[in-house]
Amino acid sequence: MDLLAPVSRSIIAPLWAWWEHSPYLRHYRDTLRTQYEPVEVIRQGQLEALRSLASHACATVPFWKTRFDAAGFASSAINHLQDLQALPLLTKADLREQGVLLLAQGVHKQALHRHTTSGSTGVSVTVCRDEACQQLKRGATLRCDEWTGWRLGERVAAIWGNPQVRADWKGRLRRALLDRTYVYLDTLKMNEQSMRAFAEALVAKPPSMLFGHAHSLYLFASYMKAKLPDVSIRPKAVLSTCMVLHDFERELITSIFGCPVINRYGCEEVSLIACECRRGEGLHVNAECVYVELIDEHGKACSPGQPGRVVVTDLHNLAMPMIRYEVGDMAVWADNPCSCGRNLPLLARIEGRVADYVVTKRGDYISGISLTENFAVKIPGVAQMQIVQEEVDRFTFNIVKGSDFSDQSLSMLAEQVALHFGKGTQYTAVYMDKIPQEPSGKYRFCISRVKRCFA
Repeated sequence: MDLLAPVSRSIIAPLWAWWEHSPYLRHYRDTLRTQYEPVEVIRQGQLEALRSLASHACATVPFWKTRFDAAGFASSAINHLQDLQALPLLTKADLREQGVLLLAQGVHKQALHRHTTSGSTGVSVTVCRDEACQQLKRGATLRCDEWTGWRLGERVAAIWGNPQVRADWKGRLRRALLDRTYVYLDTLKMNEQSMRAFAEALVAKPPSMLFGHAHSLYLFASYMKAKLPDVSIRPKAVLSTCMVLHDFERELITSIFGCPVINRYGCEEVSLIACECRRGEGLHVNAECVYVELIDEHGKACSPGQPGRVVVTDLHNLAMPMIRYEVGDMAVWADNPCSCGRNLPLLARIEGRVADYVVTKRGDYISGISLTENFAVKIPGVAQMQIVQEEVDRFTFNIVKGSDFSDQSLSMLAEQVALHFGKGTQYTAVYMDKIPQEPSGKYRFCISRVKRCFA
């Protein structure tokens, strides 16, 4: 029994927030209320925040003043959220090329929070946020984390790449009393020894929530099934993030840990974008902090059920306004609201990165998640596969062989290639011991090197 949890939640967290002069708990309580407000009220709040952001951006950042002028309308003329579609997209190239020129005039650079992406899409960028924005996001993220069933102050175990853990007494004190993340499994050093030690730590001190990269959680669950089938670890929930969560991964993780797997979606540039609740009917957009658009290859708004490129406006980052930022991912709007009663915009699913989409000779677009679940898993004897599209009609398949890999596996691979990508498609099978991780600890199972294959 975790006796410290209610003390941390009721006493330590408020006192720590007071000592830090942080309003995140107030923002947390506000978002508990606003998530159930009528749709019209939520949209009006976003519109008002957008107007304020646009006015501030034009007044303090010449880049945005020029962009609004070129689009032919004043920031004060934004009467509908859809008016944003008149602006061009903000790209990763813009962030790299403009750099500090995107910072608002008059901000104190030393007080900003800097967030740098891992560069897993090939482009690493840095975004700065002011303290007020940072604390609002902190409160909203806490709200979403508690959708899992975990509560502030309860223990968390994390499976993470190269975890940045402060070793001084302040860092240890914060982890022990406030953050409660008491043990890490480094995804860059996952082996049988480290996973066994991690499992033993979870048995000795059970966590309320298990948190980590989607596929790394899956690998740990696979280890538990194979090597420790009689060991029981039962958190309230597993929180998966940073990667597309495949159905087969969710199913295994759920069966091993006996609890829901909650999928969370975000990026370093704008933080939390959307998160599932325990109903599992879609991902609720963090509407108090961001405005999300899904657009097709022509830049038009997508209808429910139609995959589109994710474009995000950070509604409260006054230090470095992020307006219509193209994240580089694909997602789909849900057809119906979630039965939980929250009125936040709902994403049906995350389709993966734009760069994960494969384009065939026929002109069809196939998402990487679909290929993983409807292509790779149908080939017997393949323990793991990474699909790399080198050219429209040429692929590389990085394969980790299973014990039953045979000539039949190669025959099935040839059939699947012809079926999905067209007859005459060239491919090479490369065998390896494991699929390499990115520097961040993430995995990518489908990579298209065809330039702008979807956009």
